[in-house]
Amino acid sequence: MAPRYENMTRADQVRARRSIEPARRKPIPQPEKYSRRNAESSARVTVRRSDQSMAKPTSAAYSQHRRKYYVPAGAPGTEIRLPALPTVKLSWRLASALLAILALVGIYMVNSSPNFMVSSINLSGAVRVSAQEILNTIDLEGTQIIKLTPEQIRQKIAAAFPDVEDVQVSVDFPAEVKVAVKERIPAITWYENDTPLYWVDEQGYSFPIRGEASIPMAVHAAGEPPRPLGYQTAQTEAAEAESAKTPSAPLPSVDPGFVEMVLKLRGIMPSGTALLYDPENGLGWTDPNGWQVFLGTVPADIDLKMAEYQVIVASLLERNLHPVLINLEYLHAPYYRLEH
Repeated sequence: MAPRYENMTRADQVRARRSIEPARRKPIPQPEKYSRRNAESSARVTVRRSDQSMAKPTSAAYSQHRRKYYVPAGAPGTEIRLPALPTVKLSWRLASALLAILALVGIYMVNSSPNFMVSSINLSGAVRVSAQEILNTIDLEGTQIIKLTPEQIRQKIAAAFPDVEDVQVSVDFPAEVKVAVKERIPAITWYENDTPLYWVDEQGYSFPIRGEASIPMAVHAAGEPPRPLGYQTAQTEAAEAESAKTPSAPLPSVDPGFVEMVLKLRGIMPSGTALLYDPENGLGWTDPNGWQVFLGTVPADIDLKMAEYQVIVASLLERNLHPVLINLEYLHAPYYRLEH
């Protein structure tokens, strides 16, 4: 006989009730978003496949990645589907390999094709120097354009042609060599024994006589001209260039101050007379009265020397003296020489 509830404690009553019926718990209410997420998670199914099922996708699978193209037809609402094309993706390694192959092929073609061989040059700025002379000197005929170095070509031209003041060289594809030169302007023609030897420009550079030019002055010399400070002979320059294995540009061989002196005398000396040069006395000429006058080689005080010369000539003529030489190389120590 079951015990009565009146004689039981409250704890015993709870235990008795639990033994009669199971406990019913109310579910904890959850927000709507958590319920939806739990439902979606429960719908997911994880399938584990064996190694045999991990085979490569078939062509049918690849066909899903093909691009589909539709072209609208003439009628409204109709279109034509073009054949699908597969999507091709190139990796950066494959692209680099293709670029390297193309570069090698291009280098081989440039290095072996006759279309890239130099056969002529485009010369500009030259009047007396011909393009064929320059081409024969630098020897570029038959050379591949990829092997040329403009600076080396410029050095060869400058060393071989002293009458060229400046050279600019550029190389263009497929086989064009452009050479722009600036020729020196001759200022003096140097004579020895009435034979023209070379030209000299205002900077003192001497170079061979080539073609024709309008020369302001001609110097009839009895020896070599005054050399600039630090001048080296042609033999020394050739030896240094050979030891350096590089062609060297020419250096001034005539003192620029001497050239300045020559050009100043152009407007001072009597017309119709030849300008003379003597290594001992300097520059001068033969006066119409028959004597020789020399003024040295330094252009300084040229006006004072000419004024002094006029005073000396007047004094000699007044005394009825006929000199053979009047030397004013030194302004404060002029002298004259009479006939014996």
